[in-house]
Amino acid sequence: MALAGWEIAHIDLDLTGERPKAEIKLERCDGRWLLARVDRLGRACVETFQREHMLGMNSSTKGRRPLSAQVNDVFLGRKTCLGARHLLRVMTAYVADNATTPVRLADIRHAWAAVMDAPLRLTARDGKEAA
Repeated sequence: MALAGWEIAHIDLDLTGERPKAEIKLERCDGRWLLARVDRLGRACVETFQREHMLGMNSSTKGRRPLSAQVNDVFLGRKTCLGARHLLRVMTAYVADNATTPVRLADIRHAWAAVMDAPLRLTARDGKEAA
């Protein structure tokens, strides 16, 4: 993932139950970010955004006010998926297609192979991760 210019900002996966649940947020250094999720009802989608930073005035206050840092997330698109595994295939294809340096799709899929191949459940015990 790092070779492609992407990093995992947040991940919450439970693909073992009758109704898989997933939420994955990936970020790229230039402000592009991706949110892939499957809810408990089985609805799956991948949404992409571009984060823009600017100096501006807060529109919720009136009168004279100083410039402040403003953040705007621009929605780029949504792709609906058939389920959790299809969502992971769509997400890995998007990451490979939108890498900051050329990377093979097979390498990205290999990085996510443990999640895509078999059911996985990670739990934490006493501050340590156990599989």
